[in-house]
Amino acid sequence: MIYNYPQNIYFHWGESKNTGEHATELGGRRALIVTDKGVRQVGLLDDICTSLDAAKIAYTVFDGVQPNPTDLNVADGLNLYHSEGCDIVIAVGGGSPMDAAKGIILMTKHPGIIKEYFTGEPNRRPITGAVPPFMAVPTTSGTGSEVSRGGIISDTQENRKRVISSKHLLPKTVILDPSLTETMPPQLTAYTGLDALSHNVEAIAVDAYAPICDAFAKTGIELIHRSLFKAYSDGSDRGARRDMMYASSLGAMAFQKGLGVVHSLAHQLSPQIGVPHGAACGIMLPYAIRYNLQAESTIPKYSEVAQQLGAAPGGQRAMAYQAPQLVERLLEQLGVPKTLKDWNVTEEDIEIMAKNAMLDHCHPRNPRPCTEEAMTRFYRDAQ
Repeated sequence: MIYNYPQNIYFHWGESKNTGEHATELGGRRALIVTDKGVRQVGLLDDICTSLDAAKIAYTVFDGVQPNPTDLNVADGLNLYHSEGCDIVIAVGGGSPMDAAKGIILMTKHPGIIKEYFTGEPNRRPITGAVPPFMAVPTTSGTGSEVSRGGIISDTQENRKRVISSKHLLPKTVILDPSLTETMPPQLTAYTGLDALSHNVEAIAVDAYAPICDAFAKTGIELIHRSLFKAYSDGSDRGARRDMMYASSLGAMAFQKGLGVVHSLAHQLSPQIGVPHGAACGIMLPYAIRYNLQAESTIPKYSEVAQQLGAAPGGQRAMAYQAPQLVERLLEQLGVPKTLKDWNVTEEDIEIMAKNAMLDHCHPRNPRPCTEEAMTRFYRDAQ
């Protein structure tokens, strides 16, 4: 097991006001800020841009990233990076700007097109250290992409999510500033929190010896149990916002161990149906846990998950079987639909998504093997 994490992680309320100082440390002189229109409109860039001005760092804002970033978004951002003579990339936002920024830094100095670097692509080109300095400033608490070596990019030709992954795509500097999440509305808080929960739970269930990842995941689940509903109910609760930002990053550091079938299923629901990624993960998680519980090796793992989620005391097996019910109870508390019928999923959609789910990179690490028939059953059971 090889662990790869960013060189510098700054965690402090209001730390984003020091973005210019940190960019200077990386030698940046002209920054491309990769974000989306929502982040820009609510003013989350204001203090960051003021900090860059104070540090005499010029910047250009690329806010064309879609909720599920595409290869076309990467191309647009890349063109702006070159036309403006940028030498550093700063991603500000949720997982989408982070992932798009990883695609942009990759293609600044690598030949060919981004499709040639997707995981699983025949004759995949190698990803090297030929990338510009990269900083990440998350404004949500869900994907943990700021500490992840991978990025999810939608292939517009195949209409499915693909992956770029390398230690070279990790940000050099990460700024974790919980104050940036204060204005997240309740629904977005719920969806991003469920994404973080699924990362931590799936990482624990993966069959691999990685105690560092397991320690991260257990702590992440505990923090989510303690603070997700609080953050959802009262966005101004600083302690809850702090806990959720920690839990998000811990989840991504944990899933270097691997993810599972939840993400293979969720990765299809977003491009095919438009279900927000976190909601998709939350909906599919109980079904995946019940499926995986049939593998005996998962019993002690899901028992720990249930314990962190506040299960009633009992034997190991009894505790483990409470895990899916506890996730469903959390969905109810957060007002998230527990089935796919609310998203108008059709049988035709299921057939397409089941095939694509088998092509996804996550399920091979699932503790119980999956078939196309199993993928179809997951979707139908969740209807």
